[in-house]
Formats: sequence, structure tokens, C-alpha cells
Amino acid sequence: MGNLSLTVLIISWLTVFGLIGQTVKTDLAIKDVSGKPIKPFSGTKPSVLIFTTYDCPVANKMVPEIRRIASNYQGRINFQLVYTDPDTSQNELITHRKDFSLNEITSILDTKHNLVKATGAEITPEAVIVNKGKVLYRGRINNFYEDFGKPRRVVTQHDLRDAIEAVLSGKKVPQPRGECIGCYIPKLK
Repeated sequence: MGNLSLTVLIISWLTVFGLIGQTVKTDLAIKDVSGKPIKPFSGTKPSVLIFTTYDCPVANKMVPEIRRIASNYQGRINFQLVYTDPDTSQNELITHRKDFSLNEITSILDTKHNLVKATGAEITPEAVIVNKGKVLYRGRINNFYEDFGKPRRVVTQHDLRDAIEAVLSGKKVPQPRGECIGCYIPKLK
């Protein structure tokens, strides 16, 4: 029998607003989960990063919506799933991606937290939109959870979709931050 430890964080408004508009290094060279080098912020398309861990129940409940968003905006955005737990094994990644049908989404194992540090991500699942080197959105995917362990019956706010639409149409993101509910990004040892 094993133990499961779960930590929850609700990020304050002040923490995130300081990062909106922040410039990120666009020349970060990262490897995807297969070991292939990629540049997460390259090209002219906006980049959407979803920070996750294979064992966060909140992030796992959001996977169907993550897949829909990635599919809906395919070809118009660079979409990446960023695994943040440095202790995640290759087998755990393979199993998670297979079990949740995530093989069509570029996935990165951010073992040194280069992307976590560059974007200020703190929780999973947390979405970050970077366009032309600037963080334009950082926050929740939608309001499926009203509190940890309390999902809504009906999602009424689609924060990430609204932010993507604004960015793609050249408008200011209407709410550059949505309150995240989920699991802490594991700290580096």
C-alpha cells in the first residue's frame, strides 16, 4: 500500500499580475519527451503551455478540455504540455500520455524547471500564453473547479479559450489571469 500526498494552492491575484507582460527568453532549447530538441517559443505563432504532472487529479480531470483546445487551435498556436515533476520516469510519461490520449500534443519534461522559471508557473494545471516573447495570460483553463474537490456541473467561464481568441485577433486579453485550483508544481531538490 502506498501513500499519496497532495498539496493545493490557490494563487493570489498579486502573484500573477506582476508577470503579465513579462518578457521571456525565447531561445530556450528544451527537449520534448522523446528527447527531440524543440524551442517552445519559436516561430510567429503564439505558444500555449499547460503545466501538469501525471498524478495531479485536477490536471487529469482537465485533460479532455486540454485535448479539445489543442485540437480546435491546431495550426494557429504552438501547444505544449509541460510535465513539471523532475522525478517523473519515462515509463510514467509514456503511460500517462497513452492512458489520457495525449500523444498528439507536444509534451516536454521540464526537469530543470526552465519553463516554470521563465513563465512563473506555480500550479498544475496552469496555462500560460506567450506571444512575441511576452507573457499575455497565466491562469486557469476554465472554471470547472469552484474549489479543490468541488467541480461545477456546468462550466461557465472559458478563460484560456477567451485569452487565445483575444491573442489571435490582436486584442488585449480581457482577463489576463484566472484563479487556478490544483496541485503545487513540485520543487526541485
